[in-house]
Amino acid sequence: MKSELPVLPTSPLPPLYAAWLEQLLAGPIPHERDATCDNCAMCADGREPNTNEIFFSPQTKCCTYVPALPNYLVGRILADEEPAAAAGRATVVARMRAGAGVTPLGLAAPPNFSVLYGHNPAALFGRSLTLRCPHYLEEAGGRCGVWAHRAGVCATWFCKFERGATGMNFWRSLEQLLTGIERNLAHWCLLELGFKGETLRRLLPMPVQTSRNNISAHALDGVADPQEQRALWGEWTGREAEFYRACAQCVGALTWADVLALGGPELQLFAQLTREAYDEISSEQLPAALKVGVFNVLRLGPDSNTISTYSGYDPIELPNKLLEVLPYFDGRPVAQALAAIAAERDVKLDRALVRKLVDFKLLVPCEGTTGTHRAKTGQRPQR
Repeated sequence: MKSELPVLPTSPLPPLYAAWLEQLLAGPIPHERDATCDNCAMCADGREPNTNEIFFSPQTKCCTYVPALPNYLVGRILADEEPAAAAGRATVVARMRAGAGVTPLGLAAPPNFSVLYGHNPAALFGRSLTLRCPHYLEEAGGRCGVWAHRAGVCATWFCKFERGATGMNFWRSLEQLLTGIERNLAHWCLLELGFKGETLRRLLPMPVQTSRNNISAHALDGVADPQEQRALWGEWTGREAEFYRACAQCVGALTWADVLALGGPELQLFAQLTREAYDEISSEQLPAALKVGVFNVLRLGPDSNTISTYSGYDPIELPNKLLEVLPYFDGRPVAQALAAIAAERDVKLDRALVRKLVDFKLLVPCEGTTGTHRAKTGQRPQR
């Protein structure tokens, strides 16, 4: 019998969030086709990396992060009866049975994970089997078991972006919006389902009470403290799955206007930033004047160099002839720089290529800077 595997949907966002964002944005949400799940773009794939390049382990890919799942997303996962969702649903049930971080707010990252991940995330991310996400389905080729209901952090994280830093700015703005939504709606669900008094005080402690020094032995061992769980859950003790499903029903009835109203000024600000970032990623317009940005050379070649600019995860390979003409972008108007490159170097750069260099921050705006037209003095850009 053929086993059912989770199918990656065509939308770049989970259905709940995609429906809300369609009402916020003026067009479709962009796909990031350079960041791939089934054939991870960050794995070495037989290549010999040098000390400057970053690669992930094929056994983990980028799934070395345990996401916090808000109560209503937990409920949506538990309520998803699609055969392909069964394996992922089982991973959520396992987290609930373990008990660590299981509260009416949702499933928090276990403290033992937070301690390890916080120690050296740059070295561990994408490499450590110990930190691999519990929703990672090895039997499904490393797919995410909760993909259709994943949290905002996972829904907006990509290793590579078609529009480089411009794309990253959009997705980071969207992450800020979605995590804000998750925080606000998780709290709203508590009110809707009757939480009050001492239970709320335990769920929403004052900041001074949330220090790392307060991690209990139970939490660090990844198991629940039965007494603490009863105090947190009150009348819902033993009915945690029922509570999460009730949260999903409450949130599922909300329109985008409802979500924005519940979030107040904070979400309205995040929504505005997301719209502005969306306008930027939807535009092909070039800045009036450009200069060379900061970049690192990762690999030298006879005809091209591999360089990184805005992210070590997303290097680009550029022909040496292109690198040699970049100093022409010295603050003069872009049209003048392109004309000088064509006249002096017999190289014609189209505006789409220049736009890509801007997206990847190899060229950066310098509005208000006139620059020096080297062609007038007979000087050539230095290599």
